[in-house]
Formats: sequence, structure tokens, C-alpha cells
Amino acid sequence: MAEKITKLIKEGKIKMLHKSVIAAAIIICAVCAGCESPKQHKKAAQEKWNKTSAQIKLILAQQQVDEGNYDQAAKTVQQCLSVDPNNSAAHLLYGKLLLADSQRNQAIAQLNLALKPNENLHEAWYWLGVAAQENREYKKAYGHYRTALALEPANVDYILAVADVQVAQDNCSEAAILLDEKMAALPRDVSLKVAAADVMCRLEKNEQAIELYKHAMLMTSDNSEIAEALGYCYVFSGKWKEAAEIFNKLTAQCTDEQEKKLYLQMTALCSMNSAQYARAANCYSKLSIEQRNDAEIWVKMGQAALGAGATSKAFMYGQKALALSPGYADAIALVGCAKYAAGDYNAAVKRFREITTDSRNESLSWFMRARCYEQLGQMNKARHAYKKAWEINPHSELNAYLINYGSYLEQNTIYR
Repeated sequence: MAEKITKLIKEGKIKMLHKSVIAAAIIICAVCAGCESPKQHKKAAQEKWNKTSAQIKLILAQQQVDEGNYDQAAKTVQQCLSVDPNNSAAHLLYGKLLLADSQRNQAIAQLNLALKPNENLHEAWYWLGVAAQENREYKKAYGHYRTALALEPANVDYILAVADVQVAQDNCSEAAILLDEKMAALPRDVSLKVAAADVMCRLEKNEQAIELYKHAMLMTSDNSEIAEALGYCYVFSGKWKEAAEIFNKLTAQCTDEQEKKLYLQMTALCSMNSAQYARAANCYSKLSIEQRNDAEIWVKMGQAALGAGATSKAFMYGQKALALSPGYADAIALVGCAKYAAGDYNAAVKRFREITTDSRNESLSWFMRARCYEQLGQMNKARHAYKKAWEINPHSELNAYLINYGSYLEQNTIYR
């Protein structure tokens, strides 16, 4: 202001008569400027520095989070809030850190503080949903997730969160509708297709689930998680051959020994159920290397060998299982079946008698003894054994065979 007045004097726009008054005014202005301006400037500079310092600390805290140094990140973000207590981003980050540290109530308080200056902070609503879902407050979680999704309709994490909490509330149909709508809007997103396939499985719409999993696999390269989900979906659908192919491929690709063992077991199971006995036997043979003292593995290997027509191997594996676990009913049944397949019916009968009192194998025991008696020409014994098998379990697959079997059996006589 003093400079402006001096300029006006030089331009002659202010009369020299009043120079003494103006000079006094200049002195007053200078004094006032000296008293107020530096103070205000200092305050503004301090506020600006606080905000800048807070932003630097916030960036550092996020970097510490990314490096997994969560304790130090929490301290840094607290320092940030001490100089800038209204920083929404800092409250949000602190809330996430507290939630990760299982301090749910404190986390919720921080997330609510993050929303105070900005109710449209969608990420804060999302993490409030996470906090509620962790506490099984599904209705509240759904509301928070829905708010976040309304603010960011194309955010896949929010879509999946809404669908997940709907499934948790047994609202699978609503989850399917949401995912279908969002898949139409975001057709290239793989995670939406996988989530939709998972929901279809829950709804027992396996064919739709299979198509979604297959489509998702086409959009990715060798994604083992999707392939595994597809494999189990094939199992649920009774498509054992397709499931065997999936798990066999996963076995070949897997480097983790524990997972590889699981895939081998699933390949063997699916191969057995799809009559691919050679593959099943090969899988059980690999499993037996590490599980050589597991009688169950030897039995399963023997069953696969029996299916493949390797009768002598089946007998040998059954004997190995019995050596490991004497009296093991499944192993005795395997040895009996191997003897039957080899044509040694008397030896088979003796083995099947041993498991007559075993609840799981009782019906099989009588049925296979009936088959042995038939081969031996002992028809009365065969009829009696078939009748016992029927009475024990009239709805079994073995007895379904029996109903249609008429080589010598007069059904009306037996089942009166």
C-alpha cells in the first residue's frame, strides 16, 4: 500500500499540500503491515507445511504397508493425523490397519472419521462392510457394500463383496442376478465369471457352472484355481472322465508336493469311476511310494488293477494291505474278488465269509458268495445267498443287477 501511495504522488494525482498527512499514513501502514502480515503469513505457512508433511507421511505409511511393515505404518499414519487430524485418506488407511490387527471397533471409528468430511469416500464404505461381515453382521455389511457399489458401479471388488454377502445370507438367486448383470457390463472380467460359476454350483445348476468355468479358462492361461473348480464341478455332475482329465493335467503342472498328492488322489478316484483303470492304477502306484504303509492306498491300487484285468496284481496288493492292517475288511473283499476273477471260487467263498459281519461289506459278502456258488453249480446255496444280499440292502446297485438277473433265479420264489 505504501508503494501505491508513493506512485500516486509521483504521478501528481495526490496534492503535495497533504504530503505530511500522507507521510504519516505511510508510516502507519508500514507499522500495521509489520504487526499483522508476518503473523498471518506464518500461520498460513504452518498450515501449508502441516498438510504437506501429512501427505509425505501418508505416502511413507502406504509404502510401509506395501512392504509389509504394518506396525511402523500405523505409527507413521498416527504422526500424519497428529498434524492433519481431518485427513480422510489417513483415517481410511489407519482404519484398514486396525482392522487387519483385529481391532474392529477402533477400525470402525477411524473409517467413520474418514467419511465425515467426505461421505462419498467409497473405499471407506467398503471397509466398513468388511468389518461388519467379519462380525457376521451380514445385513449391515450388505448395506455398506451396496453404498460403495452405488458410488463405484464398475468396481469388481465391490460387486464380488455384495454377491459374497448375499450368498452368506442364502440369497444365491439374487447374487446370480447381480453377477449376470455385471458380467454383461464387464464381459472381459474373469473374476465375475468365476464368482457366477461358484454361485451356479451352489444352486446345483452344474451345466451352467461348467460353461462359465470353461469360458473363464479360455480367458486365462493355466489358471489352476479355475481348473480345480471346474474339475470338482465335473465331479458333482457325475462327469468322471472329464474330471479325470482336469485333475490329471493339474497333477502334471503342480510343483507343490501336498497339492500334487491331492490331485493324484482325485485323478485316481475319477479314473476309477470312469473305468480308466490303468490310469487309476498308475496314480495309486505313485501315491504308494510315499504312502507305502497306508493299507487303504494298497486296496485302492488293487481295485484299479482288478478293473484293468490285472488279477494277480490285485491279489498281491490285497495281501500287502492285509499285512499292514490284518482283518481290514476292504482288503479281504479285494482278495476275495481277485480269487473270484481268477476262477478260484472256493477260496473266494472263504474270504467273503470273513466279512459277513462287517456292516459296510455284508451285502457284498452274500452277493459274491452267491456268484461263487453259482459258478460251482451249488444253486440252492446261491439262491439263499442272493436272498440274504437282497434283505440286507434291497436298494443297492448289486441288487439292482440281481432284479434283472434271470439265468437261474426264480425271483418270485426267493422274494416272497
